Amino acid sequence: MPKVTEEHRGAMRERIQRAALACVAEKGFSSVSMGDIIAEAGLSAGAVYVYYRSKEELMVDTGRLVFHERMASLERLSSQDDVPPPVEAVLALMSGLAQLDFFPGVAVQVWGEAVRNDKLGVVAREILGEIRGHIENYLKGWLRGSGPDEEAAERARRLAPAILGLIQGFAIQAALGGEEAEAAYLESARTLLSDL
Repeated sequence: MPKVTEEHRGAMRERIQRAALACVAEKGFSSVSMGDIIAEAGLSAGAVYVYYRSKEELMVDTGRLVFHERMASLERLSSQDDVPPPVEAVLALMSGLAQLDFFPGVAVQVWGEAVRNDKLGVVAREILGEIRGHIENYLKGWLRGSGPDEEAAERARRLAPAILGLIQGFAIQAALGGEEAEAAYLESARTLLSDL
């Protein structure tokens, strides 16, 4: 039997994730079944269940991948000698997220489901904690040199939840209000973050 490469596994996961995103975008998270996703992916049930046992697991994996890619870009910024201020970094992060299939509509639906689904809620809180940690790390890099390291770390710890909240608020505004609300939110966030 031929050996399945990691590249093949990655391509299969991506195919299944794209099918899930298309289904959720069309029907909504709660209305989509694994059968819908399997049909959209054009694969057998067995092929899909090798990678994902449930719709929740699939969407969590998709969200984790999306946010990890974005957080890696934030980590790269925080390691630069001249770390850009939040008004640049956070707005670039939000604008980048808005270009993704997962964000904002699917992300908001998954967060909403996580409120009532304990298993999904645990994973969603874990992912949000990881994102908050990346934001905190970026802020520490930006605040470096503005005082003692302990003070910079404490200020970063206090600011990170609000920055995360700005990003979540952006998702909700963009999902419910469309492009006009998205543009207004980004301009408002620019004004607010300029004062940091």
